[in-house]
Amino acid sequence: MNEGVLLALKIFLSPLLMLIVTRLQSRESAGAGGRFMGWPLVTGPIIFIIFLQEGAAFAGDTAHGALLGQLSLIAFAWSYALVALRAPWYLSIATASVIYIGSVYLVSLLQVPLWLTFVTLISALFLVNKFWPQYEPITTPLSSQRWEFYLRIVLVIALVFVLSEFSRTLGPGLTGGFSTYPVIATIMGTFNHKRFGASAAISMHHGLMQRLYITTIILGSVAILL
Repeated sequence: MNEGVLLALKIFLSPLLMLIVTRLQSRESAGAGGRFMGWPLVTGPIIFIIFLQEGAAFAGDTAHGALLGQLSLIAFAWSYALVALRAPWYLSIATASVIYIGSVYLVSLLQVPLWLTFVTLISALFLVNKFWPQYEPITTPLSSQRWEFYLRIVLVIALVFVLSEFSRTLGPGLTGGFSTYPVIATIMGTFNHKRFGASAAISMHHGLMQRLYITTIILGSVAILL
């Protein structure tokens, strides 16, 4: 695969998806943006690029790692919501990120078969949605400034580039796990929290959890087929 094509994928694909999420939030609500993020917006492009670079077997293992990584994503969203009800945005994102990184590392040490990973993940999604913290949903559109959007683009490109370039060093498990880091939700959520209050960020994370089943099914199918 031509290096120029790979670079184009890294630079343009995920930012395009970021633009869609931003428009959804500005025209509908934070929850709508979060629900759209239930699709593998960043993980998908990363695994596709790895498939082109490293082959089907490595990409399949990465998809399995990404499924395990979604457990960490669930822990991130739930812990952010819990902390955000009582603390400012910077403590919320710091706590959620530490929990995410720690859980990715712990999960990467486990040798979990694909079928058990899938069952555990579906069960975790059911429980986190059933016991989601009580909050006042934000149902109105939330607009963002232009410089915020450019910052999101830079961070999404950085995540895709780093994970795809250093996949050999990290290995498929950690690559897949860290590919689930919610960079879009992190940036949009923290700005929402700071500007519009905790409920705006919690609404977006809740929307993500409500639609994360989609990513689970897609990644599970990729892991099985590859």
